[in-house]
Amino acid sequence: MDISPNKMVGQTWIGESWHASCISAARYFQKKQQEALEQGDEAAAEQYKWWGISHLLETQHPDTGKPKRIVPDAEAARLRAAEDERKQAEQDAEHLAVLKKKLGITPRTNGSAYRPYRGGLPTLGKDR
Repeated sequence: MDISPNKMVGQTWIGESWHASCISAARYFQKKQQEALEQGDEAAAEQYKWWGISHLLETQHPDTGKPKRIVPDAEAARLRAAEDERKQAEQDAEHLAVLKKKLGITPRTNGSAYRPYRGGLPTLGKDR
């Protein structure tokens, strides 16, 4: 179950500003948890506890539990764009495979044997 507010849980890196935001939010929810416990509201305290934990989990590697590598925001934007481009290429390839299957297009065994017609409009025997 993904309890993270951000969908970048699988990343091994985190941007500086997002890291600071996550730590700040975790501290805020710890403070709210303490206030709820002092008021005797156990349900709210439990909710604040899990919200704080979800923000702290965002700063850790999902498999090892070690802190993520903190990168400058410009580098994070570049890494995010590269990841988005890779995902889009995968989706495009899957979509193309589905379309080829639907249309019955199969790859030829010798790709160089097929040469599409490269000329203009056929003349139908007329001299130009």
